[in-house]
Amino acid sequence: MIDEFAVKAESKRVLIIHADGNLFNNPSLKCIADLLLQHGCEIDFRYPKSFAPMPATKGIRLLPFGPRLWRIKSFIFNRLCIYPLVFLSALLEQLFLYRKYDLIIGVDRQGLIEAGVLHKITKTPFVYISFEIMFESETSVRCKRLERRASRDVGFWVVQDEERAEQLQRENFLNPGNRFLLPLASSGAGEMATDRLRDRLGIPDDKHVAITIGSVADWSMTREIIQSVPSWPDDWVLIVHERYGRTSQSLENVLAEIAPLVGKKVFLSNAATDSVDDMGSILSGISVGLAFYKPVFIGPYLGKNLIHLGFASGKISTCLRYGVPVLVNEIGLFANESKTHHFGWVVESPDLIGGSLERFRDTQLGENAKNYFMERLDFNHFGNDLWTRIDGAMGTSDAERKK
Repeated sequence: MIDEFAVKAESKRVLIIHADGNLFNNPSLKCIADLLLQHGCEIDFRYPKSFAPMPATKGIRLLPFGPRLWRIKSFIFNRLCIYPLVFLSALLEQLFLYRKYDLIIGVDRQGLIEAGVLHKITKTPFVYISFEIMFESETSVRCKRLERRASRDVGFWVVQDEERAEQLQRENFLNPGNRFLLPLASSGAGEMATDRLRDRLGIPDDKHVAITIGSVADWSMTREIIQSVPSWPDDWVLIVHERYGRTSQSLENVLAEIAPLVGKKVFLSNAATDSVDDMGSILSGISVGLAFYKPVFIGPYLGKNLIHLGFASGKISTCLRYGVPVLVNEIGLFANESKTHHFGWVVESPDLIGGSLERFRDTQLGENAKNYFMERLDFNHFGNDLWTRIDGAMGTSDAERKK
């Protein structure tokens, strides 16, 4: 919690719409929810049920929906892309589910579109938070038309950095004067725990540990990372930690291939934390975090959205927060920042990991990692200004917003 931002405020009600539904595992979104709660706001959170933990939290009313409705929404919003049907979908939820709000926060494509429709129905101001960018060249004009229509009335929009802001502005026809840059990162320094994941997995104290956290999908190059392990120095091992505790299940297609390594050089973590703020146990005793990205162009989020990664890497910022240096490939702004600020190392591909691990015996890298986080990424640097924008948006009319 960000105590320095806590002030007395009249209770206001905010609706957050997020199609990923991982409120507590998205560093920025978790901080924004904390910020709203600290300023006396009540939050309704609309999301599809998923594997993401959703702990009960005072001040947050959870509004989940199941897979059947999710399939219907996806068909209407992403396949048909017909505005009257989109309008009807949002209208029904407004009539039978939602309350009166002072602000709506639309997260990513579907959140933006639904927030835009609800604004038309209720005149409630809304803001747009982007963690993913969909490109017209990878979707269609019809698909983007819904986003662009909603973007006209946005109070302000949040994106991670200059590079992603430029791309999002161009794709959604957004007003550059209404943007707010917010790196994908948590609040404050991370605290290591004495109850270490590496100990629970039975990793000997004389081993150095590398870890990959977050998704284990093809675009995160987890398979290539695992395949590189036999070439690692003898005193180095790997932990694979899928953020929702489904590591073994997610790696079923490669388990037979890596069976000789499991429990010896590769350790699979099926632990899960309720919140991104609870990573001290996972990262305690870790020497390096591995964060690789590969555009795979098999969906609208896995092509140019990854090419223009910018500062939109939660796994990198989380490692840095806990003082864990990172080994990354040459993609996104963190690669150059690592070279400049010496909080890690950059390699071209995972097969070069083994030859780079010796560099991470240097404890100064960990100190540099935490210092970089505290100076450049910490949400505390942005919270006051963000609240000023949010508070202003709650009382802004359409006419004032378009001046």
